[in-house]
Amino acid sequence: MAIMKSLLTRFYHPENAQKPPSVASAESTQPDIVSRLPFELHSFILAELEPKDIDAGLSVCRQWRAIWLSDEIWPKLAQRWFPGLEEHIRRSATEDQDLSEVFRQALHKIQRRMSGRFASALHHEMSLEDDQLFTLCKDVPLAEGGVHAYEDVDGLEFGTDATHYPRFMMYDNGRIAWWPEAYVLPYLAVVDDIRTRKRRAYIFPNNREEKRGYKTAMSDKLLLMGRERTLNAWHLELDRLHSTQVPEEFVRCITEGEKILVLSRNAEVFLWKFGQEPQYIDMAGCYEKGPVGTAHPYNFVLGQFTPSHNIGSRLVRTGTLLDFIISPTEDNVFFVITYEPAPQKELRVNEFRDGQLVATYCLDRSKWADVIVDPGDFSNLRWEKVDSFGGYCLMNAASETPETTREPSCPPKSSILVSVCFNIYTKTFTIPHYHRIDSHNHGSVYQIRNNRITASDTDSSRGAVLSLHPCARGARPFEKYGPTPFYSTTNNGSNGPLRRQRMTSDPDEWDADFVLDFNGPLKTSPADITSIYPPLIRGVRRLVGDDDFLLLVVRQSYIVWSFGDEIPEIIGDGKRSIWRKFIRY
Repeated sequence: MAIMKSLLTRFYHPENAQKPPSVASAESTQPDIVSRLPFELHSFILAELEPKDIDAGLSVCRQWRAIWLSDEIWPKLAQRWFPGLEEHIRRSATEDQDLSEVFRQALHKIQRRMSGRFASALHHEMSLEDDQLFTLCKDVPLAEGGVHAYEDVDGLEFGTDATHYPRFMMYDNGRIAWWPEAYVLPYLAVVDDIRTRKRRAYIFPNNREEKRGYKTAMSDKLLLMGRERTLNAWHLELDRLHSTQVPEEFVRCITEGEKILVLSRNAEVFLWKFGQEPQYIDMAGCYEKGPVGTAHPYNFVLGQFTPSHNIGSRLVRTGTLLDFIISPTEDNVFFVITYEPAPQKELRVNEFRDGQLVATYCLDRSKWADVIVDPGDFSNLRWEKVDSFGGYCLMNAASETPETTREPSCPPKSSILVSVCFNIYTKTFTIPHYHRIDSHNHGSVYQIRNNRITASDTDSSRGAVLSLHPCARGARPFEKYGPTPFYSTTNNGSNGPLRRQRMTSDPDEWDADFVLDFNGPLKTSPADITSIYPPLIRGVRRLVGDDDFLLLVVRQSYIVWSFGDEIPEIIGDGKRSIWRKFIRY
């Protein structure tokens, strides 16, 4: 087994691997010794390997791939490593897709992201003037809120002397939504597609230049912008606008795919599908209706991890915290999350199918009492996807590790971030926790992804993004940690993409899966920050992404790391894309 792992480790570092054989030679070569093993021995071997080993082995030869991706093996690998992935694949795959190939692609994406081996990176400023990266798309009709020329937007200064205060808002599936003038023109939105380099700009129809009360959301299919009772949904692929009037003023909208949940100011819920009419959903048995307010915007101890977007809601009379998740694979399924404050401190996930409450999954305080110390507690719901197969982080809290239940490897009285996660396919809760390290303090932004927390201290002179594995009690049995790779970026003296460069570093300096250096592209002195943003206007800092991209936003700039190979090399104008598809891994 040691020899097998050594071989796969060689393939895991492609710079040391030999080129794969040609198709002709592969067909004429006799099966190797591993391919000739009995099926039962293959199962034994796979049980001892890690996901990165399998990912490497699937690229070695066709015989290995045929055996390891057979219908008898790949579902077991998915269940063991990524609970929920098998069901997600079976529900989301089309009839003509090979399920085992979908699993292989998902495994490869996850391993690329978890290893930090990005294909290319890019630093960009959110700007309308002289933007050579994105081309303004004019497919959205003017009558439906499309913007075909920036000069035509009333109230928008445009030109070399114009001063804008752009604000990042949302990310989903390779698209970045930002507002060129979030305070002056809150009804003007821009969506940049990283893969296609197309930009779409939208303006709220009949906005009457109102400055307050806009609610927004974005999925991989839709951009939502609404106010009072009017909700507009632009389809990001069809370039169509569909609008609706909700029976009463709404305070929040949530979207997944082409489905939308609308929460009214009195806690009424409506399910709206693009192109159809809203459907009222009775919440009886889930929570008591009443006035809805916004939950406290910070759900971590002050001075700890800076919170992300997606602030949940709160029922004013009872103090119940409220949030929603829409199933990405089933049309009429969504989940309502409620958290009862003290003294109950009970978390509930209520499953709705076809408008009816069908199941409730509960988690009480006793389940997390051994990893969190009061007064640190959960004060807000804020769901966020933590993987691509049904995992969601529902809430977080910063605290200290209790002495009575601390793992031997845990630093004494160490600061930790406790997360409560739920998988909509397996219907199970997990409570991983992560130790804060000295280099990431009050300026830290973070994202939880694939059982890791990616954190970055944007005020640090080191300028590093770290992927931190959970505490020992939350780690998966098959995971083993090695030396930490440190990746920086370099270019060829052009304005093209930044390329990955592995740097030498002290292996004992970092206890992480990988470290990404962003200091060069985004380093900004305090004097520069003051000149860009007046003292009363704070810049936005976010760390968002998925298995294809990781995006670090610092005020009006961002750097994006691409972990996939889906970015086209040739774009429509015949020029060479700034993204290089073939980068030596």
